[in-house]
Amino acid sequence: MNLVYTLLVAIFLLSASLATAAPHPEVRLLDAIKEIQKLNLDGAELKLQSLLADVPDFKLAQLVYGDVLKSRAGNFDVPAAGISEGLQKTLLLSEIKNRYQALNDSAVENKIPGVLTKLDSFYRHAIVVDLSKSRLYLFENANSNPKLIDNFFVSMGRSGAGKNTEGDLKTPLGVYFVQSYISPDALADKYGAGAYPINYPNAWDRLNGKTGHGIWLHGTRSGTYNRPTLASEGCVVLPNDDLLRLGSFIDLKSTPVLIGENIQWLAVEPWQKYKNDISNIHDQWKADWESMNVDNYLSHYSARFTNGKKDFSHWSDHKRRVAKHKTFVNVELSNVSLLVHPNEDVMVATFLQTYASDNFSSKSWKRQYWNKESDGQWRIVFEDKISSPVGPALAAGDVNINKL
Repeated sequence: MNLVYTLLVAIFLLSASLATAAPHPEVRLLDAIKEIQKLNLDGAELKLQSLLADVPDFKLAQLVYGDVLKSRAGNFDVPAAGISEGLQKTLLLSEIKNRYQALNDSAVENKIPGVLTKLDSFYRHAIVVDLSKSRLYLFENANSNPKLIDNFFVSMGRSGAGKNTEGDLKTPLGVYFVQSYISPDALADKYGAGAYPINYPNAWDRLNGKTGHGIWLHGTRSGTYNRPTLASEGCVVLPNDDLLRLGSFIDLKSTPVLIGENIQWLAVEPWQKYKNDISNIHDQWKADWESMNVDNYLSHYSARFTNGKKDFSHWSDHKRRVAKHKTFVNVELSNVSLLVHPNEDVMVATFLQTYASDNFSSKSWKRQYWNKESDGQWRIVFEDKISSPVGPALAAGDVNINKL
């Protein structure tokens, strides 16, 4: 069976259809595929010609257009140069299926990813990447309620998801933050319109022995509209125009990037309940600290805890010793962000902490990594100060994970 008819079979199995047209090249490609679905090869050819006249480096559109022409000519079995026909079919079917389903995905309509548990208004936007859908979702933080404002097709590591070691060609899963921006002038052409490094490996990754570096959101090389679904060395790759649009919403150091597979989307009411449940865990830690009941306070810390300097034993000894010399403790938390790992029982808390007691006061940004342990209790496995997140205008650093 030639590639066009293989595509037709796959597309007929997709029940949804595009409700509206849009100028984005992806939508125009799917509009042409609708014509193939209707066996209107003349209409598909015209739409693909128009698309490729505007976006000549859209490789998938080129391949579909080529197969339309081959089908009309009766030349059924010529593989793309350098790619076996079987592999070509697999890659194309995967990409087309992901694109088509994403633009008709009722599972995300009027819903919120559960991983975006709590975002203070300080955090203007958030990014969620679902590698199983080859999709990046951009959210505006509207009155601390995430609102989906755009989404883009993305490519990931050639070996798939779940990075563990240097050079495994996989894209990491977890909660990360954009660290910086690298302009295209400072990059090789393959990175396209620029790059946004994220903080892989973060503290949780390092605690679990994960290695590697240089995981970025970046663009595509000259002459390439987009890469296939599995095409990078571990980075998340967007078409250049999409990267430029995404970049206009990124605040360095304070825009979270949550990368996962099969991310769960919740209706507003269950999302709000989940948010409250997670927030209560963090609030109870604060309340137990202020109560000056050291046993209750330390019950929130894992036996595996470290802050890069002290393990749990040294930490608990220090806290008990300090508590003996205090008559009150007051802790104010602001700018609280609580984000949940898409595929593991891990919560990342970032907040501004204002502390006061009868003999000491301080104010600092902190980041904690919480883990739901085997007994079902959430406990802190890592905690440290961070330099002030940028937000809309400032400059700053991240957790000093090199101390681990």
